[in-house]
Amino acid sequence: MPPASRRPFELTSPRVAWRYEAVGRVLGGVALLPIVVPFVASAMAAVLAEVLDDGSLKRTAFGALGFVLLGVLLASALALVSALLSTTAFGRRRPVRVSAGAAGLRLARGATERSIPRATVVSGLVLTEPRVRVELHLRGGRALEVQVARERDGERLLAALRIGPAERRVSVSLGGVNRELVAGCVGLPVFMGLWGAALAALFGPIFGSAALAVAWLVLSLASAWRFRRAARRTEVVVGSDGVRVERPFSSVWLPYTELTAVQARGDRLALSRQCGEPAVELATGEDLTEALALRIREAHASAVGSAAPRGAEALERRGRDLAAWLDGLRKLVAAGDYRATALSPEDVLHTLDDADSPPDRRLGAALLLRIAGYPEARDRIRVAAEATADDALRAALEHAAEEEVDDAALARALRRA
Repeated sequence: MPPASRRPFELTSPRVAWRYEAVGRVLGGVALLPIVVPFVASAMAAVLAEVLDDGSLKRTAFGALGFVLLGVLLASALALVSALLSTTAFGRRRPVRVSAGAAGLRLARGATERSIPRATVVSGLVLTEPRVRVELHLRGGRALEVQVARERDGERLLAALRIGPAERRVSVSLGGVNRELVAGCVGLPVFMGLWGAALAALFGPIFGSAALAVAWLVLSLASAWRFRRAARRTEVVVGSDGVRVERPFSSVWLPYTELTAVQARGDRLALSRQCGEPAVELATGEDLTEALALRIREAHASAVGSAAPRGAEALERRGRDLAAWLDGLRKLVAAGDYRATALSPEDVLHTLDDADSPPDRRLGAALLLRIAGYPEARDRIRVAAEATADDALRAALEHAAEEEVDDAALARALRRA
């Protein structure tokens, strides 16, 4: 049955709640301003005091530092509100009729109805702790939690929305949002004190010269930024072709062809790799471990498909530039070359969806579908793009869906080929 003709899945949820992650992130950024603004103003006043030889500006520089302590208190309050909005789901415990289908999600409570288009839903996951619920992440930085009676109901809801392992990737943030907020609010005052003491011990009072004031400003801001960056949460993207782990200062790409085992160990998840490579360990927390492990296993199993169609290698780039590659694909559409490669439209669609195929082969399949004028090409390519965890390949497929692929997007997409 085509995806568009699936029957909607309906249930009554005892509680539907919203979490406003984007607002929380904005407040988290705003929380730094009460600390940064007085600090920068103080350093700039010290610089101008020396340049203009104005003693009053030097007193202003010292006075501005006094507002930093007040800024820390204000930043702490904003950080608490930010953490509350980012981590707490708001919603009363009242029954809500939920209908999920290819068009999206419909929520009804009494005579009030609310529709959420499927295009607005970025990803979804079934969580089992502390209660069974479906967590849907929406565009605009909102998250929707739908409580369900059984894990199976959550899986059926995701399937009705076409957010299965082969249809849309899932992005999960590991670790509390509070770490980055605390690092930002505490890091700058701490580094201000440390660098101020160090520079004063080495060169004298930091407001004694413009150069010292600028050095203090740059070193404090750079150190605080680095400290906050180190506290960023780890992002795990599970796609139809592999798992991408984005840590604060590194990125690991794990295609399913290299994944040998997914092991849940309490509050940690271990992804074992081939060729003696060390396992990728993730601190997932007890509420996410089983859900994430299940999603990766399902996606891994879905990626193990049948053998590639005969002649599929003709879709690959094989060292050609974009113009020559497109010209070669156009020739495949011609009757003679088409029969010679024995590729049918079904073979090309299979290659597009085959997570084990090389990136250039999948992209070649997408381009061929557009060149050949396949009636559902755009929708099929978009589904393939939404499912991949490789951001570069995803971007190239999205370009191909609109017939706008260029050399830059091609180079990024094929960097792992």
